[in-house]
Amino acid sequence: MSKIESIVKSREIVTSIKSIDQTNWGNVMGETNIYLSYGYLKALEESMKDEMDFYYSISYNQNDEPVLVSAFQIVTFTDKRKHKPNQLISCVSRAKSKLFTFNVLVCGNVFSDGENGFINSDSLSKKSAINEMVILSKQIKKHSNKANKKASLFLFKEFWAKENTYGKLFKNHSFREFMIDVNMILPIHDTWNNLDEYLFSLKTKYRTRAKSVYKKSEDLVFKDLSSQEISSSGVRIEELFNNVAEKSNFSFGKIKPLAFVKLKEELGAKFILKGAFYRGELIGFSTALLNNNILEANYVGIDYGKNNTYSIYQRLLYDYIEQAILLKVKELHLGRTSELIKSALGAVPENMNLYAKHNSTLHNMILKPIFHFISPSKFELRKPFKQEFSN
Repeated sequence: MSKIESIVKSREIVTSIKSIDQTNWGNVMGETNIYLSYGYLKALEESMKDEMDFYYSISYNQNDEPVLVSAFQIVTFTDKRKHKPNQLISCVSRAKSKLFTFNVLVCGNVFSDGENGFINSDSLSKKSAINEMVILSKQIKKHSNKANKKASLFLFKEFWAKENTYGKLFKNHSFREFMIDVNMILPIHDTWNNLDEYLFSLKTKYRTRAKSVYKKSEDLVFKDLSSQEISSSGVRIEELFNNVAEKSNFSFGKIKPLAFVKLKEELGAKFILKGAFYRGELIGFSTALLNNNILEANYVGIDYGKNNTYSIYQRLLYDYIEQAILLKVKELHLGRTSELIKSALGAVPENMNLYAKHNSTLHNMILKPIFHFISPSKFELRKPFKQEFSN
């Protein structure tokens, strides 16, 4: 019997956050992670329940005290890249297929980057926590099989590589470690009180670029939208979001505009959807979540037909920086993609590790060459800050 079995006495697994014991969940979760807050999970589930399946768990120790909470989703993963015959597709005998699609049981949040899958109390060691998560994933898989929602792959996402002590623990359970694109992070300097002070910290070359962006976008009006305004603009928001989503190489499914409405209703000022308007027409938007002392950029939508003229995307990025400064957070997490552009703003890359395991022993062996083709994009790191602001 593993050590975890002597610590965990029972587990509560439910398929709706509304069925969870909110008090016990909150006792473990506290205020540490907005992605595991009741309000966030409720909003996501209510808006996406037709697209994915949700599971939540609370684990209890011998004294019936909650010691671990976790959130899982079963989603359809699609690799939209075109592969050469000797690459990913041939590894799983799908050489004639242009898309690689399968169901995945994910511990974490498919719509955010970071360690958003589980939280354990201090009384539970990391080893015991990972053992418990593996046990939970197996039990949820059995439950989903009975509900005819079979998942062929387990995925734990994502853990900060520089701080990660979970790698060996997951590998002990035959999980494969791999990386996808880095998370671009901008530390917010404590001397910045407004955007002008941020711009002053840039080298002349990059400050000139920023001024050019603001010049091109000077006719745009930016507005923080209410839940009612998000709802009334839902069709346009979805259109703009799809413009960006279609360029992605991978997909865990697309978030619905209804989720933005629900998130605004549940989280209030902690969820921000900014609209960029040109002569009353919505031509771009951005979303962000205030996660304690971090502002996390989540989604953007863009009218690419007007992007070059009005520099919509880059202006949205500068707007994120201004929001982070005004909110007095320590970091702005800009997420993946467009690494070169975000690097020119001062963001630095942070690697994140994911851990995956296939149901089949044979297919689990095949995962290694598959993950060889899922690796971080290469880019040239820019250093836009003056020396006194570069650390």
